[in-house]
Amino acid sequence: MALMSGCAARPGPTPAASTDIQLAPAPHSPDAQAAGEAGTSGVVLVWGSAGDGPPRTWHVGEGGAVIREEPGIAVATRRGVWRWETRAKEVETEVCELWDGDTREPGEGTATEAELVLREGDDRQAVITSPDRDEGNVFQHSAVVIGSVGAYLFIEERTYSDHCGAHGSEGAAFTVWDAERGAAVNVLAEVAGVPSLQRAAEAMLEALEEDPEAAWREGEPMQLVKLAPAYNARGALRLTAQFVRSACYACSDGAWSSYSRSSMVPLPRSPARLAAWAAPPPAVQAFLAQMPGVKLGGWSQAGQEE
Repeated sequence: MALMSGCAARPGPTPAASTDIQLAPAPHSPDAQAAGEAGTSGVVLVWGSAGDGPPRTWHVGEGGAVIREEPGIAVATRRGVWRWETRAKEVETEVCELWDGDTREPGEGTATEAELVLREGDDRQAVITSPDRDEGNVFQHSAVVIGSVGAYLFIEERTYSDHCGAHGSEGAAFTVWDAERGAAVNVLAEVAGVPSLQRAAEAMLEALEEDPEAAWREGEPMQLVKLAPAYNARGALRLTAQFVRSACYACSDGAWSSYSRSSMVPLPRSPARLAAWAAPPPAVQAFLAQMPGVKLGGWSQAGQEE
């Protein structure tokens, strides 16, 4: 479910420079040797970050006790634990002709490929694939997990390209990947009450516009392009819907692409497939209470009912 948009100046979101918050050690389970993986003895996988530090995953047991922790993002499924892994690759770009007839040699071409790797075994899920070649003179692509709900990973891609025109342009894509089944799912199609959400998004956007005759006001209704999961301090799930409307390059806010304006609207009701993760289990609540510096990115547990 990758919704691409017409390509504000450089790709994002990108990992920020590390300014890790020093956390007090979480309590470790005395049964750490006996219960090592998610799905065993009620173990839950919790991932998140402290400040701008990189994400980490904690294996959490009863009472919020940490059995072990590891760098990166991992999710639990019935088949086992899958780790999110990315790699940078070079993309071949092309010569382009400038407005004055001169040519520019091929510029930088970089992309991100992402997969899920099963900890026990050689199985892999190819989640994000990138081209080997692009017709632009500059091509920069990134892919980031913005959150997860159970075994569902919410992924945002950003692509910046330059074809030697007046300026480069950026676009975005959004995918929800089901690690349990190894496939993308169209969660956007399962959002209820889209017309009323569209109206709310349009009202929010127009309330911020000082020019009542702005050109971007005209045209089709705003389009739902992304859902962003977030969790409060107690681990309760909140979803925000991003709606966009086409706009000229100079009118764009860059939140989705170089040619659109966006509004973010809270979702009053989660899609049915995500309902089982609306409230966290006691172990997650206890962990968060003991680790207040952690910003929760998601949690998962093998065998969790949908």
